[in-house]
Amino acid sequence: MNVDFYKMHGAGNDFIVIDNREGRYSRWEPGFIREICLQHTGIGADGLLMIENTPEADFRMRFYNSDGYEADMCVNGSRCICFLAHHLGIVGEEFTFLAGDGLHPGRILPDARVRIRVLIKAVSDERTFPVDFKLPDSLYFKRFLNTGVPHVVLETGDLSVAPVNEIGKLLRFHVYYQPEGTNVNFVQVVSHSRPFGLKMRTFERGVDAETLSCGTGATAAALSFFSAPGNEKSEVKVETPGGQLLVSFTGRGDEIYLEGPVRIVYKGTYIKEEF
Repeated sequence: MNVDFYKMHGAGNDFIVIDNREGRYSRWEPGFIREICLQHTGIGADGLLMIENTPEADFRMRFYNSDGYEADMCVNGSRCICFLAHHLGIVGEEFTFLAGDGLHPGRILPDARVRIRVLIKAVSDERTFPVDFKLPDSLYFKRFLNTGVPHVVLETGDLSVAPVNEIGKLLRFHVYYQPEGTNVNFVQVVSHSRPFGLKMRTFERGVDAETLSCGTGATAAALSFFSAPGNEKSEVKVETPGGQLLVSFTGRGDEIYLEGPVRIVYKGTYIKEEF
C-alpha cells in the first residue's frame, strides 16, 4: 500500500497530512498510524491529518495522535491542513472546516501564517486538580479547561528547569483525568504589558512526550493568565520551543482565535510493504 502525503509543521508541531477527498484511504488501525508516525523507521510526526469531503463545510479534518487514536482537535494541525487546502485550491483566503469538536472558521494570512477560531468546551464536571497530587514548590496549579482537548495549566517562575516530562507524564495518566487523560502545560509569564507575553512547554497527550508546540495548549495558557473587561480585546503572545503563536480573544471569551506560522516541508509517498 502506497500512501501519498505532505510533511508539514506549525510552529514546530509536525504532521503527516493526507488529501483523502477521493476516499482512497479507509480507517486505519492504530498500529499503522503509530508505525507511520515513528521517528527513524517511519515518516516521523506528532500526528496524522486527513482532508475529507463534507457537506457542512469547505472540508472535514480528521486528526490522529501519534499513538494511533483519533482526537477531536489539534489547533496547530488544523492550521497546517488549512494551509494545504489553500495550496491545493480547495479553499480561498477565508474558509470553514469541520473537526471533531465542531465547525471552525479560519483565514490565510500573509507570510504563510494561518488563523483559526478555537472552540471552548465546558468542563461539565468542574474538574480542577487532584487533591492528592503534590506539585514541586516551583510549580503552581493555574487552571483546567478544554480548548478542543483537555489541558492542565501550571505556572512556573523558570520554564527552563521545569520538570516537563516527569510531572507531565504523571498528570497525563493520573486517574483523576481518566478516561480521556489530559495535556499538561508549563507556563512562565514574561510580560504583563500589551501584548501580554508567555513562554510555554507542553507534555502532549497522544504523543506522550514534550512537543515543540501546542496550539490548544497556547490557547489554554492565554485564557488562564490574561483577561480583558467587557468586549475589550486581548492579545497574548505565546513563545514555544518551536515558534511564536498569537492568541486573541474578547473579555467575554466568545470569540477566540489562534494564529501562527505554517510550512510545507516536503511531499512524498510512504511505501507500506506487505510480507
